[in-house]
Amino acid sequence: MRFGLLAGEHARDFVVIGGLNPDYLAPDAPVPHQGTTDIDLLFALGFDELASAPDFAWIDAALSAGGFVSANKWRWDAVLKNARVRLEFLCDVRDHTADTVPLPGSQSAVASKLAGPAAALLDPIVREIPVPAAVREDFTAAPQRLALRFANLGGYLLAKAAAARSRVLAKDKYDLMFVVLFNEGGPAAAARAVSKQLETAVEAADSADIRATMTSYLDSSGSWARTFAQTMIDTGDPSSEEQLRTDASVAAGIFLKEIVSE
Repeated sequence: MRFGLLAGEHARDFVVIGGLNPDYLAPDAPVPHQGTTDIDLLFALGFDELASAPDFAWIDAALSAGGFVSANKWRWDAVLKNARVRLEFLCDVRDHTADTVPLPGSQSAVASKLAGPAAALLDPIVREIPVPAAVREDFTAAPQRLALRFANLGGYLLAKAAAARSRVLAKDKYDLMFVVLFNEGGPAAAARAVSKQLETAVEAADSADIRATMTSYLDSSGSWARTFAQTMIDTGDPSSEEQLRTDASVAAGIFLKEIVSE
């Protein structure tokens, strides 16, 4: 919220992938999503000539005003009140050989190249979020609500599956199944949302990552289902680990059957 206010009119220049998105996408969850203070912001950097590139000079001012510091120019940390917040600038650029991509006009920041999240840029959901009283203390002229673009269901799942397959973190195994299971339409609706996103984002995504990750949940005794189950229990879900493992396995089967039929 603070970064969005610091960005001003440029708050529509990026898409939020992580942060609060699982809670918005999965309102039917029995317990709140166990998130982190990482906020992944995805930028569109497609341009043919430097003259046609967007100007990201505003990022420097926003990072400075927010007290953010960085050691690598794409991952930024700040302490807001009593919480440490991390901003990560990401982009999905297939024809760039370096690990990071310049943000034209910015002297301070770059975007880390991560294969897979580009589909989240398509058809994002604009959410108008109330500005909390704690934030208004520091931004007295802030509006009552701030509009930010969030990845939609299909875009989020494709981006998360790409991340899960490349880095294989426990958090990714939990996040992915949490949203597949607890979105408003369950695993079948998740598969349809992914299929729709793939149809639209022909050049920006493919189904390999999402198929591979969902297949990993089919074994209810495997690490993917176990990680999901254990994290749910840690956050207060009263179900047994066996039941949660089974839920993940069944959901994966439904998802894969639905996406195959598209």
